[in-house]
Amino acid sequence: MSGVELDWSSAEVHDGKLEVGLRGEMPRGWKDSFERTVGLLGAGRWGGVELKKGRVRVGEVAEGDESRVHHFLESVVLQANSAHEAPEPEDGEDADEPEEEELDGVDAEMTERFRSLGGDSSD
Repeated sequence: MSGVELDWSSAEVHDGKLEVGLRGEMPRGWKDSFERTVGLLGAGRWGGVELKKGRVRVGEVAEGDESRVHHFLESVVLQANSAHEAPEPEDGEDADEPEEEELDGVDAEMTERFRSLGGDSSD
């Protein structure tokens, strides 16, 4: 793996807010590149996109937005990666796994659709 990747298997939607984890080491300046790209592409439609503690947070997603949000976030990460060289992976590097929370209703349905967009995420 080279660069930072979205971990769609970690995607969760709560009250219409999406959070997706990141995999890989963020080189110096990567977060700035990510935020600059979000600004250039304009994510206002979804209530803002931010990067905090290794997770991408999207303020407002609605049912039916999954493919567009997926494409947007993948594009932002690809652009941020293209501005930086990928660091060499270190042996034994594991990300902390967040606790799974019980989801229901529309949030659960959107969570599953976002997770399925990641394809085969088993490592």
